[in-house]
Amino acid sequence: MMDTKIFDTLLEPTFVLNQEKKIVYCNEPAALLTDISARKLVRSGTPFDEVFKFEVPLEGLQNLSALGDASPYQEVKFTTDAGKDGKVQVTFQPFAFENEQPVSWLVFFRDVTLEETLQKKYRKEFEQKEGYIKELEKARAELEDYSKNLEVKVAERTAELSSLNQLMKALLDSLGQGFFIFNQTGDVLEIASKACETTLETDPRGKKIWSVLGLTEKQVPGFQKWTTTLFAEMLPFEDLAPLGPPRFPHSQGKEIELQYYPMRTETGAMQGVVVVATDITSLVQAQREAEFERAHASMILKLLENRRQVASFIRESEAMLKELSNEIQKPGLDSELTFRLLHTLKGGAATFSVKEFADHCHSAETLLSEYKSFQNQQTKEALSKQCLELSPLFEKFLKDNEMVLGNMQKLAERWVEAPASKLSDFAEVHLGFSSLAKSRQAFQESFLFEPASSHFTHYNEVMQNVAERLGKVIAPIRFANPEFKLLPEPYENLFGTMIHAFRNAADHAIETPDVRQERGKPEAGQITVKFERKENDVIFCIQDDGGGIDPARIRSKLQSMGVSTEGETDEQTVQHIFDSQFSTRDVVTDLSGRGVGMDAIQKAAAALGGKAWVNTQLGKGTELFVQVPWIDQWSTDKKFKIAG
Repeated sequence: MMDTKIFDTLLEPTFVLNQEKKIVYCNEPAALLTDISARKLVRSGTPFDEVFKFEVPLEGLQNLSALGDASPYQEVKFTTDAGKDGKVQVTFQPFAFENEQPVSWLVFFRDVTLEETLQKKYRKEFEQKEGYIKELEKARAELEDYSKNLEVKVAERTAELSSLNQLMKALLDSLGQGFFIFNQTGDVLEIASKACETTLETDPRGKKIWSVLGLTEKQVPGFQKWTTTLFAEMLPFEDLAPLGPPRFPHSQGKEIELQYYPMRTETGAMQGVVVVATDITSLVQAQREAEFERAHASMILKLLENRRQVASFIRESEAMLKELSNEIQKPGLDSELTFRLLHTLKGGAATFSVKEFADHCHSAETLLSEYKSFQNQQTKEALSKQCLELSPLFEKFLKDNEMVLGNMQKLAERWVEAPASKLSDFAEVHLGFSSLAKSRQAFQESFLFEPASSHFTHYNEVMQNVAERLGKVIAPIRFANPEFKLLPEPYENLFGTMIHAFRNAADHAIETPDVRQERGKPEAGQITVKFERKENDVIFCIQDDGGGIDPARIRSKLQSMGVSTEGETDEQTVQHIFDSQFSTRDVVTDLSGRGVGMDAIQKAAAALGGKAWVNTQLGKGTELFVQVPWIDQWSTDKKFKIAG
């Protein structure tokens, strides 16, 4: 098996072609060069010569099968289907792992576009400088010829040199970018543009480079190692330059981009490093605005596509916000309840891309964690302020999206639409029933029951977003019996907490593609949802084919928390995932680490008179079971009647 992992760390674009000249591997720099994801290139088996259009034929590519050794680098211009163009140096060489047949070919790229850009950018300045140098040489000859008029000639040439310096300074200052050069010892030379005073907030001349770039005391040693490596040229400058500080910490919050270019002697030795500081604040702001617009568009689409679930989300959120507001103002704060409320609010908001509200909930969770650890009154006040801001923020979300939400935010209950023909057919069949109870039951099943799967489908995108962030692949949710129907109102709160199960499955359970392949599993993980009516109960089962829950890891975490598991079986130990504040994560992120999600599911099940538990098999997967009473009667005052 050909091992291509050795190319993952290369900064130069690298492809591997098979005998049909199709791409079977490319690293991340190669994918960036094509503007196509590495996975798509490899999966589709795209021919190499369809991805790039070269100005002239590549000799190595034409005679690929005849290559016995690496072909010479060939410099050529290229374009891609995405409209990207540039100039690269390309070489081909045979590649096989442990005499593997058939032989594949490595393709290495060297991007020379950046160097040409720099040369073009400053060619005028250097050409003008060369012209002045020639004039100075001419002046020297004239001085020798006119030694009798030495003082006069010196005065003339001094004036010319002064004019030259002023001209060079004017050229540098007109660039609008910070421009300066530092040497091997880190000293900034006397050549610098006026724009440094605004972009870098200092005149860099004569100062140390790390001082100019505003590095902290802890950052300086690492930076010095980087400059030493640069001047020693242990690796190509183009590979090392991106490892330097990419931004300058401007005191006014401006986005200052730093770029580095080599300055060489005639023999090619490194003489200095040119630093160009560019104010890209407007560009970054435009990108942020574009990202905000994309996120807003995504939110609108989700609101429109999941109107029923959105209406439920609004009702539940308003109720939870009211409960949170009451709880946060009590003298004795119930931390566990507050955590569950915040975590469920955040999960619901994240489901429909209500980002600002979700971020605010996450910040409140962080403050609550700090308060639990230190019991600080100042933190308690900050937490109260953060929580009390959630209701106005939610009202703002409703108002800003009133045109999209329509009556959803005003409805206290679900509306059901039915064709007149269906009503007529029902009347004809059922109004003759002697039993009113039977007629009522038939009516509810025909018009009020809904497929349970419709309350889970919108979690698919939540799961996919988590998987994408973590480099995982997960197939769409599979429903074992999508036709299964129930009365949704009694279970709305429970359904809302189910987001934690899907986020956990994507975050904790499903393995990365390489691990799944090692275990003989398909690259894509699978989440399966099953529904079952069992006498007077209904059972919801969420099953994954991931790595399972390791009881030893649960025991270790519990031990660190001071909780004993002595005498417990493995099956009993894994049920501790439902404990309040329990999490196997050591670091809190916006995805996990709070230890609230599974607790919220269990509490919602208990509120209905039910329970939740897990069955797990290490390396095989986990099943989450939620068993609650079957509720088939509902009225507008939210009184439920349990069947039987």
